[in-house]
Amino acid sequence: DDVDSFLPVNRLGEYAAEGRIGSVSPRFYGVTTDYSQSRTLERYAPQILSWCREDGLDAVLLSAL
Repeated sequence: DDVDSFLPVNRLGEYAAEGRIGSVSPRFYGVTTDYSQSRTLERYAPQILSWCREDGLDAVLLSAL
């Protein structure tokens, strides 16, 4: 029931508001869990990287759900 225990987007928003971090991306990035290493490397990872670059991110926190 506690989303912040595994996906800390609310805490990150609070940290940004407090000035502890610079900002949080306006988007949430996620991929399908289909257990295909080739699809992850060839399709999903490049798309996530493209979105991160579009949003001007300096760092990314990856979390397995």
